[in-house]
Amino acid sequence: MEEDKKSTAVQPEEAPKPKPRRRKAASPQPAADTPPAPTDSAEPPAADGQTTKKPAASPKKPRAQKNTKTTKTVKPKTPKAAKTAKKAPADETPERKAPAQESPVPAAPELAEPKSESKPEPPETPAREDAAAPTVPDVPSTPEPPEPAERAEPAGTEPEPTADAPAADDTPAAEAPPEAAAADTAVTDTPEQTGDVPTEDAAEPSGLVFSDDLANDKALAAEAARMANISRTAQLSIAQIMAGLEENPAPSSGPAPAPEAPQHDSADDDEDDEPQDTIPQALGRGVFGMFKWLLLVVLFVLIIAGGGVAWLYRSATPDMLPEVKVTFDGQELAPTAYKWHVPVVGSFFRRTYAETLNSSPVVLEDAISDASPDIIVTPSDYSTQLTITDADKETVYEGSVTGFRSYLFAENGTFDAKLVVTASDSAAEDRSSVTGTETWQFRFTVGIKPSVTLCTPTVQQGSVAAVRVGSTMSRTEPTLTGPLESTGFVRAANGWICYLPIPWNAETGNTELTVTADGYTETLTLSVRAASYSYKDYSAKSQLTSPYIGADDAPDAVRRLLTNDGGEIQWAVGGFVQPFLDSFDTPLLYGMTEYVGRSYSERSTNYGYGGRTSTNVVIRPKKSKDSMIVPASGHVLLAEDLGGSYGCTVVIDHGAGLRSIFYGLTALDVEAGDDVKQGQLLGTSGRTVVAELRIGTVPINPLLVWRGQCDGLKYY
Repeated sequence: MEEDKKSTAVQPEEAPKPKPRRRKAASPQPAADTPPAPTDSAEPPAADGQTTKKPAASPKKPRAQKNTKTTKTVKPKTPKAAKTAKKAPADETPERKAPAQESPVPAAPELAEPKSESKPEPPETPAREDAAAPTVPDVPSTPEPPEPAERAEPAGTEPEPTADAPAADDTPAAEAPPEAAAADTAVTDTPEQTGDVPTEDAAEPSGLVFSDDLANDKALAAEAARMANISRTAQLSIAQIMAGLEENPAPSSGPAPAPEAPQHDSADDDEDDEPQDTIPQALGRGVFGMFKWLLLVVLFVLIIAGGGVAWLYRSATPDMLPEVKVTFDGQELAPTAYKWHVPVVGSFFRRTYAETLNSSPVVLEDAISDASPDIIVTPSDYSTQLTITDADKETVYEGSVTGFRSYLFAENGTFDAKLVVTASDSAAEDRSSVTGTETWQFRFTVGIKPSVTLCTPTVQQGSVAAVRVGSTMSRTEPTLTGPLESTGFVRAANGWICYLPIPWNAETGNTELTVTADGYTETLTLSVRAASYSYKDYSAKSQLTSPYIGADDAPDAVRRLLTNDGGEIQWAVGGFVQPFLDSFDTPLLYGMTEYVGRSYSERSTNYGYGGRTSTNVVIRPKKSKDSMIVPASGHVLLAEDLGGSYGCTVVIDHGAGLRSIFYGLTALDVEAGDDVKQGQLLGTSGRTVVAELRIGTVPINPLLVWRGQCDGLKYY
């Protein structure tokens, strides 16, 4: 037996290798002592009884079933000839088939070649011994994962089988003849043989004869290996079978097709050859998949949110813009521009409406007739900014509408104004309210006509008339013209005022007065009525009242002071009082005329010539050297002794051209330049005191003023 193992096997010729393949499980070769299966290409033994040596045929891989759509992998079956090998007679050497020299079918990759040694031809033995001899099944080696199968050839390009080699598609290369199948069933009762046989020895064809126990163990091991091979092949093929289940037609009823070796697409084989992912790669792929999923979710949310925002954006219509109304001096203004932001998604996203309605200021038709016109913004909870410039583009006011209420225009003219109304998030309680600005630009003319009022429409001789002019836009003092003399207008609390002294001999009746202020002229009518005066007749001049100081008898020191403009009105507080605290006599009143030597008829008709009329009051106190007080507050212009009949003279300026003059004092308690108050001690009177009150150079009745009977001086 050892010599049989050392026999050298003839190496088969290698078939062309189109593509390297992974080593498959080799089809089991028949035992060395098993006669070869009959084929069409088998040659008869030589005539001389010697075995013709032929190269051993390389085991062929079954070709995959051709399908234009999807290659269906069929689980291979082990040929019956591989299960049980018929024992050949000891004196016979089985002949081996010659491999096809030029077969168009590509040969499978080379397997590990079984070691086959040349054996001398044993003597022929009866056929009975062949049937009784146990067969040694080949133990297939552990199958390796299949290599990628070759690309299936088109149906039209399949090569024709040659006469020497049968077609691979028709008959499986490893199918055993019926005699081998019969021999397989004949050795089931072979007794077991102890001892293990190496797999390499079992796979090699050998002419050794083993005991029944050893053959049984080898058969069981071969069966287990075959089942494992079938299970692994099924597991590898199940995915491809399920993938091609729908595309491949169901097999027609009839005899089962010949088993074929599994064939795999090159793409699947390439996938099998790829190394498995490492843990970082698997984590990276998982994170990337999660990122794609999150990106899809975010995209979906953004699409829905975008649709909602677009709907809300279209819902933010101009009807939602606020309506702001502005009036200036009773005239409603039209806006020139606006820019509002309507909320779409809270305060985060807004729709803007902006438009310029007029690029130039709107000109108001009616002139402003008030120095402090009103401007009203409705609703009033918006913040405002008002800017007013004059014709020289100088800003005369800048601030809020509320502060403009106390503003007074200083002069008439043309002005430009810009008002901006703002609604901001900081000012609004609701953050989702409309915000923005609206602008008004307008041009207006201030043509304020000051009010002119005649305070005393009717006045008597020796009294005072007053004319008041309201606030004027210009700083120019109003003027008054007429037959009456005046010192002009002076500043008053609410404008200007002018005092008109009415002489004792003023013409009675209506008198026209013309007042001009801020370019406006107005004519006033003053009615003068006659006063009731008394007279005295004397037979001799020595009886005339003394001292007597007429209107033209004022000393030069006093006359110079009468032409000066008057200052501020100072009798507004307290008015006037009489200069003596005690009662006194008035031997000569204002407007009284003294006559000397007039006839009876002249005295009865109070007509005559040569009389003198007093323009002041001669006062005789009840006690000599009585104290005198200041009748009204003022400023002392003169306080000195002028000598002669004037004595100590005091001139006090009460403002607005009104001055008090006292002659005949014996002592003075004031000095020139002093500011005196009403009731303050003025000096000591003499035996008589001449008291005179003038507005400008015109004397008026002091008694009416001291007693509060002069209505004109009651207006300040």
